[in-house]
Amino acid sequence: MCQGAVPEYFKFKEAPPELPPGWLGSRFLHELDVIDPHTQTKEYVVSKTAPCPIIDAHVHVFPQKLMDAVWTFFDNFYWPVRYKGTYLESRADFLIEHGVTHVVLLVYAHKNGIARDLNKYLAQVVNDMNTRYNKKFSKEEASGQIQKQKRRRVATGLATVMPGEPGAKDILAEAFTTLGLSGIKMHSHVQSVPANHPSMDEVYETCIRFNKPVLIHAGKAPNSSAYKVDAGKICDASIVEDVLKRYPRLRMCVPHLGMNQYEEFFDLLDRYPNFYLDTTMTFGSFFQTFEENKPLAELLRTMFLKHSDRILYGSDWPNIPYSWSREIANLVSLMDGDGDVISSAVAGGGNQKGIHRTAEGDTVLEKILWRNASRFYGISEEDLGLSDINSSGSQNSTPFPSNL
Repeated sequence: MCQGAVPEYFKFKEAPPELPPGWLGSRFLHELDVIDPHTQTKEYVVSKTAPCPIIDAHVHVFPQKLMDAVWTFFDNFYWPVRYKGTYLESRADFLIEHGVTHVVLLVYAHKNGIARDLNKYLAQVVNDMNTRYNKKFSKEEASGQIQKQKRRRVATGLATVMPGEPGAKDILAEAFTTLGLSGIKMHSHVQSVPANHPSMDEVYETCIRFNKPVLIHAGKAPNSSAYKVDAGKICDASIVEDVLKRYPRLRMCVPHLGMNQYEEFFDLLDRYPNFYLDTTMTFGSFFQTFEENKPLAELLRTMFLKHSDRILYGSDWPNIPYSWSREIANLVSLMDGDGDVISSAVAGGGNQKGIHRTAEGDTVLEKILWRNASRFYGISEEDLGLSDINSSGSQNSTPFPSNL
């Protein structure tokens, strides 16, 4: 068995050291010349010549009081959050301004009675972002900076509900209709409810009724002794499989590739065509580098080639301890066959990139970085501003704006 990278009970860990200048640069990313005032480093931006757009399918937003509580938990039990100041200033605009094409925004309820307001808050954030950037893109079109587009959306939102709370079905129905949210985010660790608990049935039934997907943190890691229940006991691939068996029409995604049960969750992809995984935090080389766990790196590359239609890229921004670009850089490097970018930087090795690159790997990257999330969350090519896609699926040009 390929062992995971996270201990049974995760304890606070400091942020990793900064990498050498320009180290994460690639055909997808380049380093900015200016020092970011919040992170005090040179951040990376998606290159204007990047081979494909990028959908970040795992981005957190909360009303500030709740986000402060989340950050307090992280400060005490997980890791220092790198992007606190950035979030306070610009929310998820940071990612769009750094070249990400579209973000999927998430909230989750930790108790009864707050989901409806969280959903309304999120719907407003999504609407404000899309309105604000449509105005910006209209100005860029008028000045000839980008080609004319019918419309453009930069954000999609996922609703939440507390399992078993009164009126849960109505809360979700409102979220999917009146508020226009595109799915639901659940968190077994925080909500202290296993994925197959009877209180989840009405959630799944409502999602099926409205044809909306479920993103649920139902993997064991990272677990914490500070949780109300032991997440290792209420989260397991077998629990998720029980749900998939009972609800074959349900579209479900588990984040973090099911950390620490990678093989078990990949096995579910073989048997359940509506099951997906996202990459969140597995490519940051924070819990463990691929150089330290070469069997894991080999497993991920093999499984990504095999299941390229059902893996989504996600960052977990802003609640990460390292540069948001690390995960993209490592994902590209892994699929190019170059191994772990971070490990070679730490070791002081050479920084040759793409020498083992293949057409198959490029196709996998395109699916993971945007096509799969587009299909799973109903984000159209028009939403992304992709007005020049040919019949073979490749881009003739780069119509999506990269804003820096």
